[in-house]
Amino acid sequence: MATRSIVIIGGGIMGTTTAYYLSRHPKFGPHIDIHIVEACEIAAGASGKAGGFMAKNWHRAPTASLAALSFNLHEQLSNEHGGEKRWGYRKVTTLQLDVNHNSRKSKTIPGVVWVDGATHSEEIGTTSSTAQVTPDQFTKAIAELAQEAGVKITIASVDGLEFDETGIRPTTVIATDDNGQQVKLEATDVVFSAGPWTSSLAKKLLGSKAGAALDIEPSPCSTSVIFRPSIPLTPHALFTELHLRSGITTSPEFYPRPDGTLYICGDHSDPLRQRPFTQKATDATPSEFAIKNHMERLELVGSGLKDAEIVKAQACFRPESRRNRPIIGQLSTGGLEGVWIASGHSVWGICNGPGTGKVMAELLLDGEASSADIRGLKP
Repeated sequence: MATRSIVIIGGGIMGTTTAYYLSRHPKFGPHIDIHIVEACEIAAGASGKAGGFMAKNWHRAPTASLAALSFNLHEQLSNEHGGEKRWGYRKVTTLQLDVNHNSRKSKTIPGVVWVDGATHSEEIGTTSSTAQVTPDQFTKAIAELAQEAGVKITIASVDGLEFDETGIRPTTVIATDDNGQQVKLEATDVVFSAGPWTSSLAKKLLGSKAGAALDIEPSPCSTSVIFRPSIPLTPHALFTELHLRSGITTSPEFYPRPDGTLYICGDHSDPLRQRPFTQKATDATPSEFAIKNHMERLELVGSGLKDAEIVKAQACFRPESRRNRPIIGQLSTGGLEGVWIASGHSVWGICNGPGTGKVMAELLLDGEASSADIRGLKP
């Protein structure tokens, strides 16, 4: 019989990697139940729609140790579970490009034959420091691996949390599925890893004890487009500064994937970025403005991309933190016990997901994080 039941709220990369590393921890066994409760589907939000770019050493002091750990764990996970085929893991070279639509001095870049519109280029990441995954495939694969180890996944919206007689330790998580059926899960520990919904959910369930969880907020809505060009692409991630004839400067990011598709995001000129935050991840819809802009900007980077077909257009909100760093650890406002948070990773969620899952498993089962220095990320 289980004497401990850990309920993780959120089926994105933080929730799934936490469950995965809990199920691999030396102290895991039949006496511990692990649950993921997800409102929509695994990887429904940014964990399924992000670019999947990862950098080992681009991070400020509070997250530097976590990022280095996570970058290495991505490679370990790929080696152990066939990530190159299963979720498109590969190391990449990363370039910074300037593209000036008003200049005739564009040039080709050696080894990057699909780019011919750059006026300046610089290598900012090598295969030892930058890599990529396909986030949707990665997050779902990690969830499947966790399930194989005994983790239980429930698709339902959490709407209640019961505490013991002291009011400080959780006992039951209450959720409602799409059929209106109530689900009750015994809980000795509850992990809030609900991405940009972390704050509103914590406020609803914890009230005045939500504490640091209230520092999580949703980003503007980001539209990304996956194209399939007719020409082959090389493994080069591109960060760009595009100077348009209109006078606008914008900074889209281009991530070729192993399956031959090209992911583009980062249209900060999209007026629909500031739309209202949605109740569920699946309610976010892509902006037609951003789709049109991405299509136009493809050709500015490479003339051979002009006939690329749209495979998918999508939108998501990211979990931002008012502290400008993720929040990882135990929420102890008002004496709370057994309540945890892992959220607020901004654009680095995919990059720092495995590291976060690893240290969360250590916090939950060892009482301290030993794999990375996360002292600057405490709630």
